[in-house]
Amino acid sequence: MRGGRKAVCRLGVLGLLLLCCFLAKAAAAGTEKYSEGVSVRKTKGTWSPAEADSIRQEESEQEFPDSCIFWGERGEEVLENEKLNRMEQASVIEVLGDTQGLLVATAPLYEEDEDGCLLSEDLACRLFGSKYVMGEEISYRGRTLTVRGILRGMEGTAAVQAEKEGDSVLDTIAYEANTEGDSLESPVQAFLMRHGIQGKVQPWRYFAVCAELLVFLLPLVIFLRMAGRTADACRKMHSRSLRTRAGKDGRLRNTRIRTAGMYAVPVLMAVLFYWLFRPSLGVTRDMMPTKWSDFNFWRQTIQQIQNNLELLLQTKKTSLDLLVLRPFFSCLKYCVMAWLLYAVGYRWEKNAGTAEVLAGILLSWILLLGVICFLGDSGLYLAGEKRVWFWACFWLTGGYAADRMHAF
Repeated sequence: MRGGRKAVCRLGVLGLLLLCCFLAKAAAAGTEKYSEGVSVRKTKGTWSPAEADSIRQEESEQEFPDSCIFWGERGEEVLENEKLNRMEQASVIEVLGDTQGLLVATAPLYEEDEDGCLLSEDLACRLFGSKYVMGEEISYRGRTLTVRGILRGMEGTAAVQAEKEGDSVLDTIAYEANTEGDSLESPVQAFLMRHGIQGKVQPWRYFAVCAELLVFLLPLVIFLRMAGRTADACRKMHSRSLRTRAGKDGRLRNTRIRTAGMYAVPVLMAVLFYWLFRPSLGVTRDMMPTKWSDFNFWRQTIQQIQNNLELLLQTKKTSLDLLVLRPFFSCLKYCVMAWLLYAVGYRWEKNAGTAEVLAGILLSWILLLGVICFLGDSGLYLAGEKRVWFWACFWLTGGYAADRMHAF
Protein backbone atom coordinates (compact mmCIF):
# COMPACT_ATOMS: atom_id res chain seq x y z
CA MET A 1 0.00 0.00 0.00
CA ARG A 2 2.86 2.33 0.88
CA GLY A 3 4.55 1.59 -2.47
CA GLY A 4 1.28 2.32 -4.27
CA ARG A 5 1.00 5.70 -2.55
CA LYS A 6 4.57 6.55 -3.54
CA ALA A 7 3.83 5.63 -7.15
CA VAL A 8 0.72 7.86 -7.14
CA CYS A 9 2.70 10.76 -5.66
CA ARG A 10 5.43 10.31 -8.26
CA LEU A 11 2.85 10.33 -11.04
CA GLY A 12 1.20 13.42 -9.57
CA VAL A 13 4.43 15.40 -9.48
CA LEU A 14 5.33 14.06 -12.92
CA GLY A 15 2.00 15.34 -14.22
CA LEU A 16 2.64 18.82 -12.80
CA LEU A 17 6.12 18.86 -14.30
CA LEU A 18 4.84 17.85 -17.73
CA LEU A 19 2.06 20.43 -17.50
CA CYS A 20 4.61 23.18 -16.80
CA CYS A 21 6.74 21.97 -19.71
CA PHE A 22 3.78 22.00 -22.11
CA LEU A 23 2.78 25.52 -21.03
CA ALA A 24 6.41 26.70 -21.33
CA LYS A 25 6.59 25.32 -24.87
CA ALA A 26 3.33 27.05 -25.80
CA ALA A 27 4.65 30.34 -24.36
CA ALA A 28 7.90 29.94 -26.31
CA ALA A 29 5.84 29.45 -29.47
CA GLY A 30 3.97 32.67 -28.65
CA THR A 31 7.28 34.50 -28.26
CA GLU A 32 8.47 33.24 -31.64
CA LYS A 33 5.16 34.10 -33.29
CA TYR A 34 5.55 37.83 -32.59
CA SER A 35 9.35 38.13 -32.75
CA GLU A 36 9.87 38.34 -36.50
CA GLY A 37 11.86 41.31 -37.72
CA VAL A 38 13.60 44.10 -35.82
CA SER A 39 12.36 47.25 -34.11
CA VAL A 40 14.31 50.49 -34.55
CA ARG A 41 13.29 53.18 -32.08
CA LYS A 42 14.33 56.74 -32.87
CA THR A 43 16.76 58.18 -30.35
CA LYS A 44 15.03 61.57 -30.09
CA GLY A 45 11.71 62.85 -31.31
CA THR A 46 9.53 61.36 -34.02
CA TRP A 47 9.37 61.17 -37.80
CA SER A 48 6.77 63.26 -39.54
CA PRO A 49 4.61 61.36 -42.08
CA ALA A 50 6.42 63.22 -44.87
CA GLU A 51 9.85 62.13 -43.58
CA ALA A 52 8.68 58.55 -43.18
CA ASP A 53 7.24 58.53 -46.71
CA SER A 54 10.54 59.87 -48.06
CA ILE A 55 12.54 57.10 -46.38
CA ARG A 56 10.18 54.42 -47.62
CA GLN A 57 10.30 55.83 -51.16
CA GLU A 58 14.11 55.83 -51.15
CA GLU A 59 14.17 52.26 -49.86
CA SER A 60 11.75 51.06 -52.53
CA GLU A 61 14.25 52.24 -55.19
CA GLN A 62 16.98 49.89 -53.90
CA GLU A 63 17.88 46.75 -55.86
CA PHE A 64 16.77 44.61 -52.91
CA PRO A 65 14.46 46.85 -50.86
CA ASP A 66 13.89 46.01 -47.22
CA SER A 67 10.51 46.18 -45.51
CA CYS A 68 10.01 49.13 -43.16
CA ILE A 69 6.76 50.11 -41.46
CA PHE A 70 6.65 53.27 -39.36
CA TRP A 71 4.47 53.27 -36.29
CA GLY A 72 3.93 54.86 -32.89
CA GLU A 73 1.50 54.53 -30.02
CA ARG A 74 -0.74 56.95 -28.17
CA GLY A 75 -1.74 55.96 -24.67
CA GLU A 76 -5.11 56.51 -22.98
CA GLU A 77 -6.94 57.83 -26.03
CA VAL A 78 -10.75 57.99 -26.08
CA LEU A 79 -12.69 55.90 -28.59
CA GLU A 80 -16.43 56.53 -28.89
CA ASN A 81 -19.36 54.56 -30.21
CA GLU A 82 -21.78 57.39 -30.93
CA LYS A 83 -24.72 55.10 -31.72
CA LEU A 84 -24.66 53.44 -28.29
CA ASN A 85 -23.16 56.47 -26.53
CA ARG A 86 -20.23 54.41 -25.21
CA MET A 87 -16.70 55.69 -24.66
CA GLU A 88 -13.60 53.68 -23.75
CA GLN A 89 -9.95 54.52 -23.17
CA ALA A 90 -7.44 52.56 -25.23
CA SER A 91 -3.90 52.54 -26.54
CA VAL A 92 -3.94 53.46 -30.22
CA ILE A 93 -1.23 52.31 -32.61
CA GLU A 94 -0.81 54.68 -35.54
CA VAL A 95 0.77 53.00 -38.56
CA LEU A 96 2.23 54.28 -41.81
CA GLY A 97 2.08 51.27 -44.13
CA ASP A 98 0.21 48.00 -44.44
CA THR A 99 -0.22 46.16 -41.14
CA GLN A 100 0.43 42.58 -42.37
CA GLY A 101 4.09 42.69 -41.31
CA LEU A 102 3.35 44.38 -38.00
CA LEU A 103 0.03 43.30 -36.47
CA VAL A 104 -1.77 39.97 -36.31
CA ALA A 105 -5.45 40.53 -37.07
CA THR A 106 -8.45 38.89 -38.71
CA ALA A 107 -8.07 41.37 -41.60
CA PRO A 108 -5.24 43.71 -42.64
CA LEU A 109 -5.39 47.47 -42.57
CA TYR A 110 -3.95 48.81 -45.81
CA GLU A 111 -1.97 52.02 -46.11
CA GLU A 112 -4.52 53.76 -48.31
CA ASP A 113 -7.37 52.89 -45.92
CA GLU A 114 -7.27 56.05 -43.80
CA ASP A 115 -10.91 55.55 -42.72
CA GLY A 116 -10.41 52.04 -41.32
CA CYS A 117 -9.29 50.70 -37.96
CA LEU A 118 -8.63 47.48 -36.04
CA LEU A 119 -9.83 46.77 -32.49
CA SER A 120 -8.77 44.23 -29.90
CA GLU A 121 -11.48 41.76 -28.98
CA ASP A 122 -12.04 43.08 -25.45
CA LEU A 123 -12.26 46.65 -26.69
CA ALA A 124 -14.81 45.65 -29.34
CA CYS A 125 -16.94 43.95 -26.70
CA ARG A 126 -16.88 46.99 -24.43
CA LEU A 127 -17.80 49.39 -27.24
CA PHE A 128 -20.34 47.24 -29.13
CA GLY A 129 -21.20 44.35 -26.81
CA SER A 130 -19.87 41.82 -29.35
CA LYS A 131 -16.64 40.82 -31.07
CA TYR A 132 -18.40 40.67 -34.45
CA VAL A 133 -18.04 44.35 -35.30
CA MET A 134 -16.94 44.38 -38.94
CA GLY A 135 -18.34 47.52 -40.61
CA GLU A 136 -19.21 49.30 -37.34
CA GLU A 137 -18.04 52.88 -36.81
CA ILE A 138 -16.16 54.61 -34.00
CA SER A 139 -14.90 58.15 -33.43
CA TYR A 140 -11.23 58.87 -32.70
CA ARG A 141 -9.67 62.37 -32.45
CA GLY A 142 -12.36 63.84 -34.73
CA ARG A 143 -12.12 61.02 -37.28
CA THR A 144 -14.92 58.58 -38.08
CA LEU A 145 -13.38 55.15 -38.59
CA THR A 146 -14.87 51.87 -39.82
CA VAL A 147 -13.81 48.64 -38.08
CA ARG A 148 -12.03 46.31 -40.53
CA GLY A 149 -10.98 43.50 -38.19
CA ILE A 150 -9.98 42.24 -34.75
CA LEU A 151 -6.43 42.37 -33.34
CA ARG A 152 -5.07 39.07 -32.03
CA GLY A 153 -3.20 38.78 -28.73
CA MET A 154 -3.81 42.36 -27.59
CA GLU A 155 -5.99 43.98 -24.96
CA GLY A 156 -7.38 47.51 -24.86
CA THR A 157 -5.72 48.40 -28.16
CA ALA A 158 -6.76 49.86 -31.51
CA ALA A 159 -4.80 50.40 -34.73
CA VAL A 160 -5.33 53.15 -37.32
CA GLN A 161 -3.44 54.65 -40.24
CA ALA A 162 -1.47 57.75 -39.25
CA GLU A 163 -2.79 61.07 -40.46
CA LYS A 164 -0.68 62.93 -43.01
CA GLU A 165 -1.19 66.17 -41.11
CA GLY A 166 -1.10 66.99 -37.43
CA ASP A 167 1.15 65.86 -34.60
CA SER A 168 3.03 62.63 -35.20
CA VAL A 169 3.87 59.73 -32.89
CA LEU A 170 5.87 57.74 -35.47
CA ASP A 171 8.95 56.93 -33.40
CA THR A 172 9.56 53.25 -34.31
CA ILE A 173 10.32 51.30 -37.48
CA ALA A 174 9.30 47.66 -37.85
CA TYR A 175 12.16 46.46 -40.04
CA GLU A 176 12.57 43.18 -41.91
CA ALA A 177 15.53 42.48 -44.19
CA ASN A 178 15.16 41.33 -47.79
CA THR A 179 16.50 37.78 -47.95
CA GLU A 180 17.30 38.00 -51.69
CA GLY A 181 20.44 40.05 -51.10
CA ASP A 182 23.74 38.23 -50.46
CA SER A 183 25.61 40.98 -48.64
CA LEU A 184 27.56 39.91 -45.54
CA GLU A 185 27.01 43.32 -43.94
CA SER A 186 24.48 43.59 -41.13
CA PRO A 187 21.23 44.43 -42.98
CA VAL A 188 19.72 46.63 -40.29
CA GLN A 189 22.93 48.62 -39.80
CA ALA A 190 23.21 49.08 -43.57
CA PHE A 191 19.60 50.32 -43.62
CA LEU A 192 20.26 52.86 -40.85
CA MET A 193 23.41 54.17 -42.53
CA ARG A 194 21.72 54.33 -45.93
CA HIS A 195 19.03 56.70 -44.63
CA GLY A 196 21.02 58.47 -41.90
CA ILE A 197 18.78 57.17 -39.11
CA GLN A 198 19.89 57.41 -35.50
CA GLY A 199 18.02 54.88 -33.44
CA LYS A 200 18.25 51.98 -31.03
CA VAL A 201 17.90 48.52 -32.55
CA GLN A 202 15.84 45.90 -30.72
CA PRO A 203 16.04 42.46 -32.42
CA TRP A 204 13.10 40.58 -30.92
CA ARG A 205 14.48 37.32 -32.31
CA TYR A 206 16.84 37.12 -29.34
CA PHE A 207 13.88 36.61 -27.02
CA ALA A 208 12.58 33.75 -29.16
CA VAL A 209 16.03 32.11 -29.12
CA CYS A 210 16.29 32.46 -25.33
CA ALA A 211 12.80 31.02 -24.83
CA GLU A 212 13.65 28.03 -27.05
CA LEU A 213 16.86 27.44 -25.08
CA LEU A 214 15.00 27.60 -21.77
CA VAL A 215 12.56 24.92 -22.95
CA PHE A 216 15.39 22.81 -24.40
CA LEU A 217 17.58 22.85 -21.28
CA LEU A 218 15.57 20.44 -19.11
CA PRO A 219 15.30 17.68 -21.78
CA LEU A 220 19.04 18.08 -22.36
CA VAL A 221 19.85 17.55 -18.67
CA ILE A 222 17.52 14.53 -18.50
CA PHE A 223 19.17 13.03 -21.58
CA LEU A 224 22.68 13.58 -20.19
CA ARG A 225 21.73 11.88 -16.92
CA MET A 226 20.27 8.89 -18.77
CA ALA A 227 23.30 8.73 -21.07
CA GLY A 228 25.59 8.77 -18.03
CA ARG A 229 23.73 5.89 -16.40
CA THR A 230 23.74 3.78 -19.57
CA ALA A 231 27.45 4.51 -20.13
CA ASP A 232 28.15 3.36 -16.57
CA ALA A 233 26.22 0.13 -17.21
CA CYS A 234 28.21 -0.41 -20.43
CA ARG A 235 31.50 0.00 -18.57
CA LYS A 236 30.43 -2.58 -16.00
CA MET A 237 29.42 -5.00 -18.74
CA HIS A 238 32.73 -4.44 -20.53
CA SER A 239 34.65 -5.19 -17.33
CA ARG A 240 32.62 -8.36 -16.90
CA SER A 241 33.43 -9.33 -20.48
CA LEU A 242 37.14 -8.92 -19.81
CA ARG A 243 36.89 -11.12 -16.72
CA THR A 244 35.00 -13.73 -18.70
CA ARG A 245 37.72 -13.72 -21.37
CA ALA A 246 40.45 -14.06 -18.75
CA GLY A 247 38.70 -17.06 -17.22
CA LYS A 248 38.05 -18.64 -20.62
CA ASP A 249 34.43 -19.01 -19.79
CA GLY A 250 32.24 -20.73 -22.35
CA ARG A 251 29.74 -17.85 -22.19
CA LEU A 252 32.18 -15.43 -23.86
CA ARG A 253 30.12 -15.17 -27.05
CA ASN A 254 26.88 -14.37 -25.23
CA THR A 255 28.65 -11.76 -23.14
CA ARG A 256 30.05 -10.06 -26.23
CA ILE A 257 26.63 -9.94 -27.87
CA ARG A 258 25.08 -8.48 -24.73
CA THR A 259 27.86 -5.89 -24.43
CA ALA A 260 27.42 -4.82 -28.07
CA GLY A 261 23.68 -4.51 -27.54
CA MET A 262 24.17 -2.35 -24.47
CA TYR A 263 26.57 -0.05 -26.32
CA ALA A 264 23.93 0.34 -29.04
CA VAL A 265 21.39 1.69 -26.52
CA PRO A 266 23.10 5.06 -25.81
CA VAL A 267 23.75 5.52 -29.54
CA LEU A 268 20.06 4.96 -30.26
CA MET A 269 19.12 7.34 -27.45
CA ALA A 270 21.38 10.05 -28.90
CA VAL A 271 19.81 9.65 -32.36
CA LEU A 272 16.28 9.83 -30.95
CA PHE A 273 17.16 12.84 -28.82
CA TYR A 274 18.56 14.69 -31.83
CA TRP A 275 15.48 13.85 -33.88
CA LEU A 276 13.02 14.90 -31.20
CA PHE A 277 14.56 17.78 -29.32
CA ARG A 278 16.88 19.70 -31.58
CA PRO A 279 15.84 23.36 -31.15
CA SER A 280 15.10 25.51 -34.19
CA LEU A 281 17.10 28.53 -33.04
CA GLY A 282 16.95 30.37 -36.38
CA VAL A 283 20.23 32.28 -36.19
CA THR A 284 19.93 35.53 -38.15
CA ARG A 285 22.59 37.26 -40.23
CA ASP A 286 23.03 39.84 -37.49
CA MET A 287 24.31 37.05 -35.25
CA MET A 288 27.04 35.92 -37.70
CA PRO A 289 30.40 37.67 -38.23
CA THR A 290 30.95 39.32 -41.62
CA LYS A 291 34.62 38.25 -41.63
CA TRP A 292 36.29 35.17 -40.16
CA SER A 293 39.10 37.40 -38.90
CA ASP A 294 36.66 39.55 -36.90
CA PHE A 295 37.59 38.18 -33.47
CA ASN A 296 35.84 41.00 -31.59
CA PHE A 297 32.45 40.22 -33.19
CA TRP A 298 31.01 38.13 -30.36
CA ARG A 299 32.16 40.56 -27.68
CA GLN A 300 30.55 43.42 -29.58
CA THR A 301 27.39 41.40 -30.19
CA ILE A 302 27.02 40.55 -26.50
CA GLN A 303 27.58 44.20 -25.61
CA GLN A 304 24.93 45.22 -28.15
CA ILE A 305 22.42 42.75 -26.71
CA GLN A 306 23.15 44.08 -23.21
CA ASN A 307 22.59 47.66 -24.39
CA ASN A 308 19.34 46.67 -26.10
CA LEU A 309 18.05 44.98 -22.94
CA GLU A 310 18.94 48.05 -20.87
CA LEU A 311 17.08 50.21 -23.37
CA LEU A 312 14.08 47.91 -23.15
CA LEU A 313 14.04 48.12 -19.35
CA GLN A 314 14.38 51.91 -19.36
CA THR A 315 11.75 52.75 -21.97
CA LYS A 316 7.99 52.57 -21.67
CA LYS A 317 6.60 49.30 -23.01
CA THR A 318 4.29 49.52 -25.99
CA SER A 319 1.53 47.08 -26.85
CA LEU A 320 3.77 45.45 -29.45
CA ASP A 321 6.60 45.09 -26.92
CA LEU A 322 4.24 43.26 -24.57
CA LEU A 323 3.26 40.84 -27.35
CA VAL A 324 6.79 39.40 -27.10
CA LEU A 325 7.60 40.06 -23.44
CA ARG A 326 4.46 38.53 -21.91
CA PRO A 327 4.90 35.05 -23.44
CA PHE A 328 8.67 35.21 -22.84
CA PHE A 329 8.31 35.81 -19.10
CA SER A 330 5.51 33.23 -18.97
CA CYS A 331 7.93 30.75 -20.54
CA LEU A 332 10.58 31.69 -17.97
CA LYS A 333 8.09 31.24 -15.11
CA TYR A 334 6.94 27.79 -16.26
CA CYS A 335 10.54 26.66 -16.85
CA VAL A 336 11.51 27.65 -13.30
CA MET A 337 8.51 25.73 -11.94
CA ALA A 338 9.45 22.69 -14.03
CA TRP A 339 13.01 22.76 -12.69
CA LEU A 340 11.75 22.96 -9.10
CA LEU A 341 9.46 19.98 -9.66
CA TYR A 342 12.29 18.03 -11.28
CA ALA A 343 14.53 18.81 -8.31
CA VAL A 344 11.84 17.43 -5.99
CA GLY A 345 11.44 14.17 -7.86
CA TYR A 346 14.70 13.75 -9.76
CA ARG A 347 14.82 10.03 -8.89
CA TRP A 348 11.53 9.15 -10.62
CA GLU A 349 13.23 7.44 -13.50
CA LYS A 350 14.86 5.02 -11.07
CA ASN A 351 13.11 1.87 -9.87
CA ALA A 352 9.95 2.55 -11.88
CA GLY A 353 8.02 -0.52 -12.93
CA THR A 354 6.55 -1.23 -16.32
CA ALA A 355 3.03 -0.30 -15.21
CA GLU A 356 4.23 3.03 -13.79
CA VAL A 357 6.07 3.89 -17.00
CA LEU A 358 2.99 3.14 -19.12
CA ALA A 359 0.80 5.14 -16.73
CA GLY A 360 3.18 8.10 -16.97
CA ILE A 361 3.09 8.05 -20.77
CA LEU A 362 -0.72 7.84 -20.79
CA LEU A 363 -0.91 10.69 -18.26
CA SER A 364 1.34 12.88 -20.43
CA TRP A 365 -0.93 12.44 -23.46
CA ILE A 366 -4.07 13.19 -21.43
CA LEU A 367 -2.48 16.37 -20.04
CA LEU A 368 -1.29 17.44 -23.47
CA LEU A 369 -4.77 17.05 -24.96
CA GLY A 370 -6.16 19.11 -22.08
CA VAL A 371 -3.59 21.88 -22.64
CA ILE A 372 -4.30 21.95 -26.38
CA CYS A 373 -8.05 22.31 -25.76
CA PHE A 374 -7.55 24.92 -23.04
CA LEU A 375 -5.11 27.17 -24.94
CA GLY A 376 -7.12 27.32 -28.16
CA ASP A 377 -5.07 28.86 -30.98
CA SER A 378 -1.81 28.62 -29.02
CA GLY A 379 -2.48 24.96 -28.32
CA LEU A 380 -2.77 24.13 -32.01
CA TYR A 381 0.99 24.70 -32.30
CA LEU A 382 1.62 22.00 -29.68
CA ALA A 383 -0.53 19.51 -31.60
CA GLY A 384 1.96 19.52 -34.47
CA GLU A 385 5.11 19.26 -32.35
CA LYS A 386 6.48 15.71 -32.23
CA ARG A 387 8.84 16.51 -29.37
CA VAL A 388 5.90 17.41 -27.15
CA TRP A 389 4.04 14.17 -27.86
CA PHE A 390 7.05 11.90 -27.38
CA TRP A 391 8.94 13.70 -24.63
CA ALA A 392 7.50 11.63 -21.78
CA CYS A 393 7.93 8.44 -23.83
CA PHE A 394 11.60 9.17 -24.39
CA TRP A 395 12.22 10.16 -20.78
CA LEU A 396 10.38 7.33 -19.03
CA THR A 397 11.38 4.50 -21.37
CA GLY A 398 14.98 5.74 -21.38
CA GLY A 399 15.08 5.70 -17.60
CA TYR A 400 13.44 2.27 -17.55
CA ALA A 401 16.05 0.92 -20.00
CA ALA A 402 18.90 2.39 -17.93
CA ASP A 403 17.55 0.66 -14.80
CA ARG A 404 17.31 -2.70 -16.56
CA MET A 405 20.85 -2.35 -17.92
CA HIS A 406 22.14 -1.79 -14.37
CA ALA A 407 20.29 -4.91 -13.26
CA PHE A 408 22.34 -7.17 -15.57
